[in-house]
Parts: sequence; C-alpha cells; structure tokens
Amino acid sequence: MTKLMQWLFGVSLLVAIWALITFDLLDLNLPQTYRDVAWPMPAYLLVSFGCYSLGVIGYRVATFNDCEEAAQELHMHIKEAREDLRKKGFRF
Repeated sequence: MTKLMQWLFGVSLLVAIWALITFDLLDLNLPQTYRDVAWPMPAYLLVSFGCYSLGVIGYRVATFNDCEEAAQELHMHIKEAREDLRKKGFRF
C-alpha cells in the first residue's frame, strides 16, 4: 500500500466517522453536544494540520545540516570553470 493510499484511507475513514456523528446516520441517539462539537471538527483538524506542518518545516529548516566539504568542492569547480573561460577569452 502506497503512502497516498494510506492517507486517502485515513481521510476517508475520518470523513465517514464525522458524517455518522454529525448527521446521526446510524440513529445512535447521541446528545446534541456531540453533534455541536463534531460539526466544526474538519476546520479544527485543517488548522491543526497546518500548524503541525509549519512546525515540522520550521524544525527541519532549523536543523538543516551544512555540507562544508561540498561547498568547498563547488567553489573549487567554479574557480576552475572561470579560469577555463578566461583562457578562452571571456571576462568576469
């Protein structure tokens, strides 16, 4: 099962449970307070998911590893390319 299928399954399960509670499709005779709380739940979940996503992105950016060796190698390649182009008559 791919990750997309897992997410779609989870979201469809949540939507089904939300619809059962909100519209009382199974005649469970739930108190009105349950339905009052369940009605705006998708908006709360969307906002929570957005906050979680921003937190994860912020954490990944804050803990991003620098690659000093790769940076030095890239600068060396740039220097070699400039020297090669200078020999061919280009100016920088």
